[in-house]
Amino acid sequence: MQTLNFKIHPDQIIRTWPRIEKYQNSTLRYTPPKVFPAYWNRMNNSRPKVLRAWVTLDEIWDIETDTYNWNYQIGVDKLGDKRYYPYDWPSTRPSDTLFEDYLSSYCAMADEAMLNIRRFERETADGILPYQKYEEVCEKVIEHCRQLCPNIVYIEVSNESEIKGFGMLTIKEYMPLYDCICRAVARLNKKHSWNLKVGGTAMTDNGVMRGLWHEYMKALAEDACPDKRIDFYSFHAYDVDTNRLNQMYNMHRADLKKYGLPDVSLFFDEYGVRNCSPEPIEDLMNASGTLKGMLRTADMENFHIFPWCTFHNPVLQMSYTQYIRLPEGGYAPTPNGLSVKMLCGMLENEIVVEGDTEYRVRATANDREIYVILTNPDGEALPMQADLKALKCDALHVEICQVDEKRNNSVMNPPCMDLSVTETRDVTVVDGEATIAFELPRYGFACWRITMK
Repeated sequence: MQTLNFKIHPDQIIRTWPRIEKYQNSTLRYTPPKVFPAYWNRMNNSRPKVLRAWVTLDEIWDIETDTYNWNYQIGVDKLGDKRYYPYDWPSTRPSDTLFEDYLSSYCAMADEAMLNIRRFERETADGILPYQKYEEVCEKVIEHCRQLCPNIVYIEVSNESEIKGFGMLTIKEYMPLYDCICRAVARLNKKHSWNLKVGGTAMTDNGVMRGLWHEYMKALAEDACPDKRIDFYSFHAYDVDTNRLNQMYNMHRADLKKYGLPDVSLFFDEYGVRNCSPEPIEDLMNASGTLKGMLRTADMENFHIFPWCTFHNPVLQMSYTQYIRLPEGGYAPTPNGLSVKMLCGMLENEIVVEGDTEYRVRATANDREIYVILTNPDGEALPMQADLKALKCDALHVEICQVDEKRNNSVMNPPCMDLSVTETRDVTVVDGEATIAFELPRYGFACWRITMK
């Protein structure tokens, strides 16, 4: 095993650390009780900047009676066999949570909210539902949701609509839906003096890499809708190779220039590195890999990443969920949840980490503290040695919080109710320098909270 050697320079400030953890996701396919979002905030001692929420048109609006159920019970399939297109209903579970409770509690946990509006895409593209009616329904739904939750700012048009589970639309079929939302938002903004923003397509990484993103960007540039808005872009990735993030980002930047499109925020609003899985170790593997990917994106301009997902069905998506619900009630953080908590602990200023760490190490500091995050998404242990330079103190007190298969892991070795210190060290500083040797087990990650004495 080759040791990862690196140097930390607390005296060399790069910039204010970008709060990459402040963009978070929710789901309607396995919705927690309304008390959960506030619990998430308390656990992380943090408040997201943007929270991504959802509304499903086929639950809030009855296509047969043209009536609205604004506070529907989430996850109850009322159409059943009469449904024209299945979408992702096979993986949706009924919830005891009502829609308005879900939306208001999740939106309240963040400064701003994004509302993804989806379903009935296929019916509209195939002429079962007229575009005019789709637009009318979307306008009423957006208006109701925005009046309920005034911090809704972003309207995202559909989700992964190019794949089978979400409509299997072409870009040519998607763009008229995008224009419908743009017109609806234009009227609502004028009517209420709002400033709702529109974007899309929440495309999968496979769609991006096979050329659909180029096609979408070209279609946006050529779109002649008078009310067209391009306020943000969005796509997703679930890939173990963190280089995919950089490839997609560079492709997007090139398309902005090629087609003369506005350089507004790119929301990478679903991210993970594993597949959907109920296997306990998958949560740890996803957490360490996603952490590496998120640390990498800290260098990407106008880019915001949303890990999937604050809460999800452990039978289907243990690999992604940040929290699980306990049999006796209450919640426990998974490794995914603790990776976010570690990011919430980063200090104000990013400092120089010298060495080829491949985005596995990032460090921040203030006057008397240093905070380091380290991750090992590989399948074998990783020895590390950190040399700290230019220290203006006599000693360091180091608190290590490590997550691996045995420690701080509610999934593989319960109980674990919070991120706990797994080791402490007192390190002598000699001539302004100190060394910390450490080993991360496979798929492990850790944070060091270092106090200068």
